[in-house]
Amino acid sequence: MVFSNLTHILICSMLLVFFILPERNLIMDNTVLGGKEELLSPINYCFNFKWGSEGSANGQFLRPHDVNFDSKGNVYVSDRDRNDIQKFTPNGTFLMKWGSEGNNAGQFNVPYSIEVDPFDNIYVVDRGNDRIQKFDENGKFVKQWDRPENINGTDQEFASPEDIVINQKTGVIYITDTGNERVLKLDRNFSYILQWGSDDGQTSSERGKFDHPHGIDVDSKGDVYVNELENPRIQKFDENGKFVKQWGSEGKGKGEFTPLLEHLEVDSKQDMIFMVDGALNPRIQVFDTNGNFTTTFGTSGNGDGQFSKPEHVNIDSSGNVYVVDRGNQRMQVFSQC
Repeated sequence: MVFSNLTHILICSMLLVFFILPERNLIMDNTVLGGKEELLSPINYCFNFKWGSEGSANGQFLRPHDVNFDSKGNVYVSDRDRNDIQKFTPNGTFLMKWGSEGNNAGQFNVPYSIEVDPFDNIYVVDRGNDRIQKFDENGKFVKQWDRPENINGTDQEFASPEDIVINQKTGVIYITDTGNERVLKLDRNFSYILQWGSDDGQTSSERGKFDHPHGIDVDSKGDVYVNELENPRIQKFDENGKFVKQWGSEGKGKGEFTPLLEHLEVDSKQDMIFMVDGALNPRIQVFDTNGNFTTTFGTSGNGDGQFSKPEHVNIDSSGNVYVVDRGNQRMQVFSQC
């Protein structure tokens, strides 16, 4: 009788393993590596809250573009058409603003991307004025640069720069100098270290070169990621610009991108890459640093969790994902669920 019971248990256990394992594999097959199936655990993001509407009053937007955070969790949003920076609490309550249209210190002509250093200084890519401006956390002007300092004896200025990232560990600065089709690596004083991409300002789809370098960020190891507006791909480089790999192709599937690809952001705590997939297929795709697709969220529309022409994304210290929903003139916030 005991032997019969043991045999029964053994057979049931084998059947349980036989039926459970295939189901587990089917669930895990929802991820893609450069268009190929891989086995990774999916991550989901759900709508949390939103703020903003169209207008020029405090807390409203005309063409919001980038979002970033200081050490206290305060939120900074650049607005290309208002030509200002607005500062909010983490839940979207308006605190202050600064900037107006012009080319004087503290004024902007298409304020594009925002970066914050470990001391809560705010760096704004003033694209139309071909410069980077630095402010304190209250919007007080500190300094500006219209070219890298000590650039090997040359005097080449920025040309329509579009994004900036500071390695928070080393202070090294990377800038997509878009009009010159290159990436610049600078020290914390904006002195030139090196560059990669084009030597003559020409566009290219070759590895290590660019066609409108757009978004840039670094991971916890110091590797650099660049996406282009015109080429549907993400390129990965080491800290000195040596090409490592690339992934992506044109399309609307997992790991594919539509033309006019917007900006990427790296959550350096998790080393996950969030990619804004533009106006033609408005969604956020998430990858690990090897290019493995993990999840996507967002669809076209104006409801909660939907996007119209999203432009930038960023992740706060608690893992909340802030999306600049430009076409809907608002900010949306998502959390893991």
